[in-house]
Amino acid sequence: MWELRPFAAPLHSWVVVVVVVVAGAFLLWAALATLHSTEQRERFAALGAFGGALLAGAIVHAAFLVGTPERVPGAPGQTYSPAGAGGVAVIFPPVSTEDLQRARVDWPDSVFIRTHGGSAVLAAGQARRSGSYVFRALRGPIAYVTAKTLDGRSVTVTQPNGAAFASPYLTFPTVEGDRPSDLFAAPALHRFVSIAYYAGLPEHGIDIPFLLLEINEENGGALYQGVAVDGRPLRKAGMQLEFRLGTYPVIVMASAPAPLPFACGAAMIAIGFAGYVLLSIGRAS
Repeated sequence: MWELRPFAAPLHSWVVVVVVVVAGAFLLWAALATLHSTEQRERFAALGAFGGALLAGAIVHAAFLVGTPERVPGAPGQTYSPAGAGGVAVIFPPVSTEDLQRARVDWPDSVFIRTHGGSAVLAAGQARRSGSYVFRALRGPIAYVTAKTLDGRSVTVTQPNGAAFASPYLTFPTVEGDRPSDLFAAPALHRFVSIAYYAGLPEHGIDIPFLLLEINEENGGALYQGVAVDGRPLRKAGMQLEFRLGTYPVIVMASAPAPLPFACGAAMIAIGFAGYVLLSIGRAS
């Protein structure tokens, strides 16, 4: 089950881990207790028990490696490497300035997964594995934001809670209600902007994506609440904002038992069980 459904959150819960630890410890004890038995079928039973203990160890390692499946933090042009992964990385493709200036931005629809064996493309709807790490690609909203003064001078955009502190890309990592949400600041203008993404409102005849935003004075109250759409400048609350909207790969990371110990444990269980059963049948006949 851990191999087939690595993204099922209940499999990574502490309750399941405790059960697996207890079961693995019992199987290890049982294997050691019967290891020196002179009866051949008991030796097969010990082999199966050792396989079960190995399997339990692989499952516990995977459960603690990542924990509950989580979204990989990243924006165009960035690379994410899990701690201690030893060369495994998710490479988020950049978006060129020329693309962002087009009437319709051609956003990338895949990322690259770097493993010990090279790089592989991971597109939306696909999953790829590297050792105990499993990556799945979805698609989610993205916005490129340009902030300027009212007279046209560009100012830096910062994201205190983003994948990168100084990045113009909003990847909407949180959900408020049922809407993807994000926030950014323009320190030079003492402005703080919170945003909710809407893919559209078909029930109201709106079939284009838009942003519902609120501009706040730094450490102060709301200055403006309204809507922004793709490619149309917004001049409000002492600043000028422009957004390019689209979708971009969202990568979810989980962990599964490493293939080699998992396969070895399963094979030991199968051989041990088969040997014990066959010898028991031969002994009874």
